[in-house]
Amino acid sequence: MKNARTPLLVLGILALVLVSFSTIHAQQTQRVDEKELQTWADRGDADAQFELGLRKITGEGVKKNLEEGVQSVEKAAKQKHLRAQHVLGTLYEDGVGVKKDLAKAAEWYRTSADLGFALSQHSLALMYEDGKGVKQDLAKAAEWFKKAAEQGNPPSQTAYASKLERGDGVPKSTAKSALYYLKAAQQDFVPAMTRIANLYYTGQGVPVDYRRAGAWYHRAARSEDPWASNNLAWFLATCPEENLHNGEQAVLLSRRALKLVAEVIQSDEQPYEMIDTMAAALARNGEFKEAELWQKRCITLLKEDKDLPEADRKKLQDEFSTRLNLYQKTTPFAEPEPKAEEGTEPLPQDTILQDEGLPDAKPKKKTTPKSSRGTVV
Repeated sequence: MKNARTPLLVLGILALVLVSFSTIHAQQTQRVDEKELQTWADRGDADAQFELGLRKITGEGVKKNLEEGVQSVEKAAKQKHLRAQHVLGTLYEDGVGVKKDLAKAAEWYRTSADLGFALSQHSLALMYEDGKGVKQDLAKAAEWFKKAAEQGNPPSQTAYASKLERGDGVPKSTAKSALYYLKAAQQDFVPAMTRIANLYYTGQGVPVDYRRAGAWYHRAARSEDPWASNNLAWFLATCPEENLHNGEQAVLLSRRALKLVAEVIQSDEQPYEMIDTMAAALARNGEFKEAELWQKRCITLLKEDKDLPEADRKKLQDEFSTRLNLYQKTTPFAEPEPKAEEGTEPLPQDTILQDEGLPDAKPKKKTTPKSSRGTVV
């Protein structure tokens, strides 16, 4: 299965987006009396200082004034207002209203993190992960991700699971990583849904279970994440389990993925990985001539990627060429059965099949021959 790992940095950005969106949304839906807010802030009320500062930074409901906004947020932060401490850390990290200072950003994150604020714990973990404002320390990064994860923060659960999966700063444990991915996935965090699906698909940390993998890919694909649609399209086109193939739906999902790249990511570039998926979907749907054209386009785009390491380029070139040869022989591509990890145990906490209304029994394999064109169900 194509590996759709989400970088830890992206998870950190998502965490900050979550807190920023919730704050700004609340500001937009509530009318503010600036004079009253200023009065309470002047009296030393930390909540008022934080809200007034944030409004002045964003210009929501009051006249924008970055310098005064930062000062007001800092007053609240010095009174142990956790969100103010976290926001002050982001301001120093991004250089908004203050001179960019990663060391100060780390200090404020740590202040809030030590008091148990999950978003600051996650941000501090990212700084240790990348060596920003602090000396790089993968073990400390894992430690802070875990603390935030144990508070139920989905990006942190996913980041910590990723480290467990790779043995990055912690002893490798795919079984534990599956459990943390599941916790985040059950909170509708799309990157976690993708990762738990991939573990079921490859049999790492959990037994191979294509139906659960498919169910999680389906749930993730309901989002506006283009890669989630692409992953489901690839699954429906190339899954080793024949009964789960659906070429027609795979083509529709591939088109949706490419459309979302343009609309959501606002990029004119079409990733060759998605072009590869479209070719596989078309082939599974019996449209082999079209599949050939898309696969050739995929190979061309791969050659144009100047940033790809040569070893990776050679590997992908071989894979893409192999698929092209199959399509030229009017044969769809299917992935081989994975080499599953031994000794894995199911996750009884995973209720995805029941949640999606899927039967417990596995479908029987078809005995009728496949058509050379049309949807394979």
